[in-house]
Amino acid sequence: MRQDELTSQLRQKYDAKRGYGITKIDVGGYENIWFVVPPPPPLQFPRNLPLGEMAKAGATLSRLPSFGEMSSLDKLINYFFVRREAVESSRIEGTWSTIDSVLTPAEVYETEQAKSENQSVKGYAHALEKQFNKAFKEKEKVFTEKLLCEIHKDIVSKDPNYSGTPGALREPGKPRSIVQIGGSLRREESTYNPAPPQYVKPSLQKVLDWLSNEDLAQRGDAGISGFTLAVRLAIGHAHFEAVHPFSDGNGRVGRALWPLQMICADRMPLYLSGFVEDQKTAYGQALQQAQKKLNYSPIIDFICEAVVQSEAEAKVTRAAIESLPNRWKERARFRERSASLLALDVLLKKPILTTTNLMEELKTSRQVATLAINQLVERKIVRKRGNLGRTQIFAAEELIALLSRKFGSDAKDALETGYQSIVKLG
Repeated sequence: MRQDELTSQLRQKYDAKRGYGITKIDVGGYENIWFVVPPPPPLQFPRNLPLGEMAKAGATLSRLPSFGEMSSLDKLINYFFVRREAVESSRIEGTWSTIDSVLTPAEVYETEQAKSENQSVKGYAHALEKQFNKAFKEKEKVFTEKLLCEIHKDIVSKDPNYSGTPGALREPGKPRSIVQIGGSLRREESTYNPAPPQYVKPSLQKVLDWLSNEDLAQRGDAGISGFTLAVRLAIGHAHFEAVHPFSDGNGRVGRALWPLQMICADRMPLYLSGFVEDQKTAYGQALQQAQKKLNYSPIIDFICEAVVQSEAEAKVTRAAIESLPNRWKERARFRERSASLLALDVLLKKPILTTTNLMEELKTSRQVATLAINQLVERKIVRKRGNLGRTQIFAAEELIALLSRKFGSDAKDALETGYQSIVKLG
């Protein structure tokens, strides 16, 4: 990272009174490299922002259901979207898993104690859901160092590629405490050098003070200031990533804050990582503009577009999920209150399941559950995927294909792909 890539405001040497600027560290191999101690997020509304895009994003967010009044269907949709988010956000950082793996019952896939990329992505979903009610209850005050460390620990503790201490901030003298972002193998050619470890904690606290500023949020949501929810999502994210408080996993933690910010505003969350993954280059460029130039317009524009496109994606996906029971019922007649008919509702909650799962959900015998599963296989509603030991696994492939599809791709094509896999593979 070169000094001339920074705005003049950031090129000034760090001064404790001012609280930000560039600095060097006395660590072997890094003596000639400048690091950025970032300023706190702005309390004055920035100029030259994309007002039209902000208005569209604001209207989109205002249409979302209240988190506190989510219907049972809303909660089911959110359950699936959380898992899709976990897969997509993790994939951006090179941690690979699939919807199949995240939705496969733990008892037939792998032990909860095992370290794997699949378990890491499951941890991501758990990290989000664990904080939802707390965010709704505490509002912006939920944003604390403790919260960030809990989320980080849940996400990376089972990641086989993570070698640090889960949930621990970067500190002087600790392994991997010095972080550089992007560039080549040469340290001098990095894209951005976040705060040195000795400045992480105070710099992060300034971001947390901003995120937890209830007055800022309330005035923005009331239209009194320009700090609308979409603007807060963008600016808060840029500054969190500029601090980079953990040795790894910062992108995943930073994106996990978005749904929590939406819940604080009493909105059913939208999940933006699918759009981010699809537009990864633009995302990185927008972050650099905010972090190096303190130019917030590109990242706000990007997040506003992510909000609009993610809502459109969510509506299409939701409609397709809602259509599945009727789609299934068109393939055969079901006796009223039969186990196979009741199993259709179970499939919407557990698209990958075992006979034991169905027994437990329907509170019935193994014989009845087995008969129901066999009928669903015959009617091309589920496919037997095979055995894991003595356990047979079955999947509603249409729902899996729908949730697995690329962001923005056709939902009907995904459903048909899923159906064809049942027909061809049985």
